[in-house]
Amino acid sequence: MAEWHEQLSDDYRGNETLANIPDIDTLAKSYLDAQSYVGGAIRIPGDEAGEDDWNAFNSKLQEKVPTLINLPSDEEEAKAALYARLGRPENAQAYSVEADPELLNWAYENGLSDSQVRAWVEANGARKDAQSQQSEADLEQAMNDLHKEWGYAYDQNLTAAKNAVLAFADEDTQQFLMDSGMDQHPGMIRLMAKVGATLSESETKGLGGGNQFGLSPDQALTQIGEIQRNAEHPYNNQRSPGHREAVKKMEQLFNQAYPEAS
Repeated sequence: MAEWHEQLSDDYRGNETLANIPDIDTLAKSYLDAQSYVGGAIRIPGDEAGEDDWNAFNSKLQEKVPTLINLPSDEEEAKAALYARLGRPENAQAYSVEADPELLNWAYENGLSDSQVRAWVEANGARKDAQSQQSEADLEQAMNDLHKEWGYAYDQNLTAAKNAVLAFADEDTQQFLMDSGMDQHPGMIRLMAKVGATLSESETKGLGGGNQFGLSPDQALTQIGEIQRNAEHPYNNQRSPGHREAVKKMEQLFNQAYPEAS
């Protein structure tokens, strides 16, 4: 036991905590440290404390811990305070981005911050732009393929497709095809072209033009084969009066059968 312990009364001389203090200087330092801690400590108000005491406590607590969120006791008020601290604006109209009002209302009700909504809108816009560009590229490729497929009959078949729509679709249906982009869909154009090809000249009169312009590559090849297999055709008989004309027609058929080479 340290000598200074002998100066203590019997009540404190055997205290285990004091037994670890070797001298008076260490005892003094421990006391001063404790006082300093008490001076900087924040005492929680008791059950009998009034609003002023609680306000002082909250103010001091906020000063010591700036990142602490002080929430009201009411659940809805606490939720609103938390959302506001996290960056939600005062109302749905206060978001700094232009978007569907229903989306902004949903974002506000679910506590999304302004930065969260902005990030979502920008990311969604970028995704839609990428999808639109890809769709345009796919459509362009499909129309190029359709052009190769139909060859010289391309304009004829487009006219036939247009005639079919004009003949059988009412104004609302025509508007739907344009609004939905179906009027540019190669599959729809093929279908309407087949329907339009069944229309007579009298049925297509006044609808945008007739449908006798050319042949698709497959149609041209079919005619070429028929001519080549017909031994009596003028094309196969050089002495025939119609041979020269038949040769010209065959050249036209080959141009329509192989439009890329012509």
